[in-house]
Amino acid sequence: MQIIFEIDEDGNLNGLYTDEVDLFSIGRVTNIRRASNVEFNETDQLWEVISLDGKVLHQNKNREKAIEWEIEYFSPGRMYYNG
Repeated sequence: MQIIFEIDEDGNLNGLYTDEVDLFSIGRVTNIRRASNVEFNETDQLWEVISLDGKVLHQNKNREKAIEWEIEYFSPGRMYYNG
C-alpha cells in the first residue's frame, strides 16, 4: 500500500495517519481529524467504510481490505480527500 502525504505552502504535512510512518520523529503531531469510520455491520456481515455524515462508501468482508480502501480513497489527491 502506498502512503501519500502532502506538504502545504505553510509546511504542514497532510495525509492519513498510519503507524507505519513515525510522524513523531519529524515533529509535533497536531490537528488530527477523523476522515471516516470503519465499522462492522452485523446484519450484512460486512465491514463498512462510513463517511462522517453517515453514508456507506465501501463494504468488504475483510476488515483489512476495508481499511486499505479507506486509505486509498482518503489520501491526498484522491476521491474523498478533504485537506
